[in-house]
Amino acid sequence: METDETLNKTLSKTLIEIKDMRKIYNPGENEVHALDGVDLTICEQEFVAIIGHSGSGKSTLMNMLGCLDVPTTGTYLLHGIDVSDMDDDELSDIRNREIGFIFQGFNLIQNLTAVENVTLPLIYRGVGKKEREELALKALEKVGLSHRLDHKPAQMSGGQQQRVAIARAIAQAPPIILADEPTGNLDSNSTKEILQILRELHSEGRTVILITHDNEIAEQADRVIKIRDGRIVSDTRRTGQDTVPGHDQAINQEKGMEDENNE
Repeated sequence: METDETLNKTLSKTLIEIKDMRKIYNPGENEVHALDGVDLTICEQEFVAIIGHSGSGKSTLMNMLGCLDVPTTGTYLLHGIDVSDMDDDELSDIRNREIGFIFQGFNLIQNLTAVENVTLPLIYRGVGKKEREELALKALEKVGLSHRLDHKPAQMSGGQQQRVAIARAIAQAPPIILADEPTGNLDSNSTKEILQILRELHSEGRTVILITHDNEIAEQADRVIKIRDGRIVSDTRRTGQDTVPGHDQAINQEKGMEDENNE
């Protein structure tokens, strides 16, 4: 178990800082507050799970964290840079440099092989042919698919397709891995394999943010943030530590346990 001193040294550098973030859809009489005053700090090299039921706001928060959307109000600082009012081109550049995405539906191109699926985003990032092939082979080897390089998605199991998707996400070694329900379409054995890969990526120094509705999946992370009705209602650590500096200390572990018992 980590001591307070070890934890503070490990989580000393802020990566993400969100302040009073709000996202309102259909402004006016029928407006929906998908995010309602979210404050959140995530430090470098954390393994965080964000959990919530359908309609809780977790998907909207994921879109904000992944620079796929911008808030109605509030700020989002990434590496100290405010990205909350950037335009589409600027957000695209941030995504390419900073974030590797893993989605529930794999999002692979069916007529491309595993290695082609991994190299395709690297083409758009301007990586040369030789380098992108080397990066793709290394990434596929890392997820245990060096023997499936020429296989297309239809020739692979769901777990193997998700591993190709992970290889695509990590090929250029982004500092942040954002995984949205990455095991939602997988059986139990494939789920274990994917979670193990995420843990290994975290152990190598990447920040892993896992979006899920499943408590068992969320418990694999070191920190679990629960969202409900667009607000963070608990923020706890497996070690029993409270939230990282910058988060409202009134939201504590007892509150999180109480919420779980009331569901």
